[in-house]
Amino acid sequence: MKIFPLLASGLLFHSVALVATAAEWLGPDEKIAGRFAAHHLEPLLAENKPGKDENIMAVPLFRSERASNVLVQVRDREPLHRHADSDITVFLLRGEGDMRIGKEALPVKAGSVIHIPRGAVHAYINRGPEPAAALVVYSPAPGPKDRILVEDKP
Repeated sequence: MKIFPLLASGLLFHSVALVATAAEWLGPDEKIAGRFAAHHLEPLLAENKPGKDENIMAVPLFRSERASNVLVQVRDREPLHRHADSDITVFLLRGEGDMRIGKEALPVKAGSVIHIPRGAVHAYINRGPEPAAALVVYSPAPGPKDRILVEDKP
């Protein structure tokens, strides 16, 4: 359970540059096998913004047996939960808040990268006025019962 600023390595620094300008996700083209395409994240975020009464909006970008990439926006907070099938890596693209992992709440902001091993109880709490946005990578891809809600006990 570690949080790394994106400036920690050259590869991740490149991601910061993309976030600061016109963010893109480069991945397999859904229409042509063996080809890759750029998906511009800003239009995807704008087109899929959570409604006033919606807290979380998820937009799938790619899925295989080995991994799943999802663009997620959180208006307020996630419920406390864990993943039974997948380790996850969260690339926070926009926003600031706290990532609760177990009993600890760690401050995060746009540019933070958070790795959460499967089974670790966690939740993101948004502290900004707008929905936070993240690219979430599940490895391996989650099954239908991967996300398990957890009761918050004092």
